[in-house]
Amino acid sequence: ALGCLAQGHAALLLLLPSVLGLRVGSKLGSKSQAPVEPSLASDYDFIMGNAQEQTFSKEALLEDIALAHQYQKKSDALWGTLDQESFKNYVLPYQVATEAPSKWRAEFHEKFWPEVKDKSKKEAVRFLNRAAFSYLNVSYKADYPGHKPDQNPSESRDLHYASCTGLSIILVSACRSVGVPARLAMTPAWVTTSQPEEGKNGLSAKDQNHSWVEVFVDGKWHYVGASEDTALDKTWFTAQASKAKRRSEGDYKHSIYAVTYAVIR
Repeated sequence: ALGCLAQGHAALLLLLPSVLGLRVGSKLGSKSQAPVEPSLASDYDFIMGNAQEQTFSKEALLEDIALAHQYQKKSDALWGTLDQESFKNYVLPYQVATEAPSKWRAEFHEKFWPEVKDKSKKEAVRFLNRAAFSYLNVSYKADYPGHKPDQNPSESRDLHYASCTGLSIILVSACRSVGVPARLAMTPAWVTTSQPEEGKNGLSAKDQNHSWVEVFVDGKWHYVGASEDTALDKTWFTAQASKAKRRSEGDYKHSIYAVTYAVIR
């Protein structure tokens, strides 16, 4: 399910992704008879109720939900208790966008939690934006053999490259593994002008879309480019994104969208 959020915050979010027709979530083994622990039932129902296709076993989903709760208790003790809506939409889900499900949570948590547990949440995000890509040995490339835009972290590790969307999926997953709410944001096309600086940073007249990451820190959404060692809300695309159009203006192509797991109806 691809949801929309229209709220005022520091993030470069404008809204309503449902117009893109994307799906987030996969039906997870609904035929399995594995029992659901009462403490996990609400989150299990949330994931199943907003999922689309059956590709992941019920047992794998229940294991992932249990890990998400276990890890969230640690991050809550460090950074303060996270509200349930943020947890369910931006920490609990095993998918970031439309990528194939993969078991990243335990591996990322075990690798990165020892490094972030003595940092502030902002410092943790910046650390992860360096460490996750170094750990997986993944860097940006626009096109390469085996490329697909929505690679999961395992696929990107195998290929050693990812698009901006694939890089963003890695960073969102790494953030979620340590209890930092995170989501994918994107624009189908930047608003272009006749300014001479256009075309920098890999953008061209034929390819001016982009994806990035938003993280919920200190009660606000902040944006950051994946695999870019910058402070929050300070990226090369800030000026370009500020030109985006709101959906209320009837411009879907040049709007900015953010992904939430819950279906927006």
